[in-house]
Amino acid sequence: MILCDYCGDEIQPDSPGVNVYNKDVDVRYVTKQDCIPVGFECASVCVKGDKIAYLKEGSILPKGFECVTVSVRDRDIVYARNQNLIPEGFEEVTVYTRNGEVKYARQGDSHPTEFDRVSTYAKNEEIKHEKESHLTPIGFEQVTVCVKTEDILYTRQAELKPTGSEPASVYVKNEDIAHAKCRQVKAEFHTECLNQCIPRSEEAARQFLEGASPKSNVLSIGIHVKYLFGEGRANPEQKKRKKEKRDRKAIELRRKVSALRNSNSGYILIHLVGLAPEDSFTGAFDEFADPKLHDLIQDDKQFCDVYKKQPLNSHYTCHGFGDFLVLYVGPSSNVTTSKFNTKTTLDDCIEDIRAETLRTFVRERKSLCNTFHSLPGVTQAHHLLNVHENRSIQLKSHFSQKKDARAIAEDIIKNHKLAEYISAFTKTECGGSFLYGVHEKTTFKKGYGYETKVNRIQPVILKDRTVFGDTLGDNIRNIVLVCDYDGNDIFPDPNIFQIHFIPCRPAEERTPAEEIVYRRDSGEPVHDGHGDEDGVVVHVAVRPVSGIVFHDKQGPLAYRYDRQFKRITRIDLKDWVRALTKRKISQQ
Repeated sequence: MILCDYCGDEIQPDSPGVNVYNKDVDVRYVTKQDCIPVGFECASVCVKGDKIAYLKEGSILPKGFECVTVSVRDRDIVYARNQNLIPEGFEEVTVYTRNGEVKYARQGDSHPTEFDRVSTYAKNEEIKHEKESHLTPIGFEQVTVCVKTEDILYTRQAELKPTGSEPASVYVKNEDIAHAKCRQVKAEFHTECLNQCIPRSEEAARQFLEGASPKSNVLSIGIHVKYLFGEGRANPEQKKRKKEKRDRKAIELRRKVSALRNSNSGYILIHLVGLAPEDSFTGAFDEFADPKLHDLIQDDKQFCDVYKKQPLNSHYTCHGFGDFLVLYVGPSSNVTTSKFNTKTTLDDCIEDIRAETLRTFVRERKSLCNTFHSLPGVTQAHHLLNVHENRSIQLKSHFSQKKDARAIAEDIIKNHKLAEYISAFTKTECGGSFLYGVHEKTTFKKGYGYETKVNRIQPVILKDRTVFGDTLGDNIRNIVLVCDYDGNDIFPDPNIFQIHFIPCRPAEERTPAEEIVYRRDSGEPVHDGHGDEDGVVVHVAVRPVSGIVFHDKQGPLAYRYDRQFKRITRIDLKDWVRALTKRKISQQ
């Protein structure tokens, strides 16, 4: 399903659409040495005179355009034609390390005594050296090292680096922000939105700024009324598609509200695309937006003090814009976070952490123990029959029919939200245990007249535990972000989890009653545990962390709006932590 980036409605296969479009507010650049966020893709940049086009992979190069390398220097953008050059006056060298010492040997020089040859990687301003047999560190990119007398320069191959600039690529992911200094979007539009709705929205913003509030921050968002108001009777598939559209627009709305709250207030012009001229009802937008707006009040103010909504045509300069609302967004006394990307644990579940709860957690700077959560007395799966969920234990059923060890590991990450549970368990004093292969089955207590739950073991059959453990561990490390109370990445990997396998008892040792436990609810027989395919319960033990663990490598999503350059930017993790723990955030 392809959705229009402006109105959010579907672009039908037979309807004309525009794949790439340069929107001032929404085009950003992410430097190549930054980690490419999960779900983002690279877009080619090409130029023709002063015109710039962004192309998806596989798109045809527009006539008269040529592909370029994009470089950034502060706020200046430089487009350089691709060349395969070593910077002038530099020569390539081999890098060696011993303990923390680094040596650079020119070609033909002898190998330094007791030094190891290494590969060199870059991430932002951080340089890392790894032995050549090691894998590329997560988020790093291999670089070529060049020297010029005593100067050391790290440069990407196949690119000319303009003086004082750093190479950059363009990455895209719906309407979200990348993990670095700046961002950009993949833009796909209906022809109607591109030619009519967007220019009309820009005109509305221009008139509003000129007549009502010339010095204010003003952003725009389009929302199609079909999935905002509904389309009459809908089948389950239509409801699912409608939810996807609403969720995507909710992300955009939260991002822009966060940016304005952290930038000393502003306005959002909401274009209700497709609204009938005679229809003045806007309650559907209130129903959609108000819960999300309320979540972004993270400084104990009242809703009515932070937000004000009214029809745009109520402003004397904006007559004729009856399908627009104007939403005033007040400033925040603390940093407003669109999405925290970390969880807290209750006794029966985990949930999104509240701003004040996280603020207190970081301010207290608790020094938690480094001991992994344990399950005393549990050596066989049947010992889990009387273990129940609490703030440190989570049980997950194994209904998947996947056989491959890698596929099972990826299913646990994707469908059972393991990274989210890890982020929650790390905030408790004793950590937590995630148990995959234990099903809580509802059963009726005869003679007592009520329902309760009992555990049923559902053995996970793993042909290769090593492959499974490595895959699960790599997935977790690629997703979670661990930082200290000041927002510094804890690197190298702090080892916040351990993977164990709790064996299921062989069939010959089970009682008749226990045999029933080892049958799946579907009636499919379970492997008896003999041979190479052993049935186990997967146990992920998590330790407490004196810091913050995020279940997304991006960390917290909080934004600012730069009115001068008309762009929304991410707040850096360290700046976010400082702002979170202060009484007020400095306004920009």
